[in-house]
Amino acid sequence: MTHILIPSNFKEDTLGCLREVTQTFPGLQVNVTLFHAMGLSGSITDLLMLPREGQEKKLVSRHFLQECAQLKQELDEIASVQHCFFYGTTMAAFRNFLKANKTEFIVWPANYKHEAIDRLSQNPLPFLEKCGLPLISVSPRVPQPQPAMAHLL
Repeated sequence: MTHILIPSNFKEDTLGCLREVTQTFPGLQVNVTLFHAMGLSGSITDLLMLPREGQEKKLVSRHFLQECAQLKQELDEIASVQHCFFYGTTMAAFRNFLKANKTEFIVWPANYKHEAIDRLSQNPLPFLEKCGLPLISVSPRVPQPQPAMAHLL
């Protein structure tokens, strides 16, 4: 079982690359972890009140979770899809995060653009580039529009 990590804003555009991953590596069983990077505040009050699951649930839409579950059912190669948050600002913390999630490689969706979903959101790219794991860029295939048959006689 291969564990992959994918940066996400927890919107559906991130999920398009999962089909491409299963087509690029046919037969490879994967556990997918979608994550969003969050910085840590310097305020002691903010740290004491650091949002946990109750606040995090508000940042991930129910529709996104339904899309994840549907993809898991459709794609046999995907054993699990989970989402989480990385809280930290150092490479050491990020490497611990990778180790805790048993990450073997990272998938970077080519259409991914970091969007802040919270005031502590941070761009994960600096961590991903320096972590030492393979970083694979994947472009979701866009279906080509079929020519309209305007004149059928």
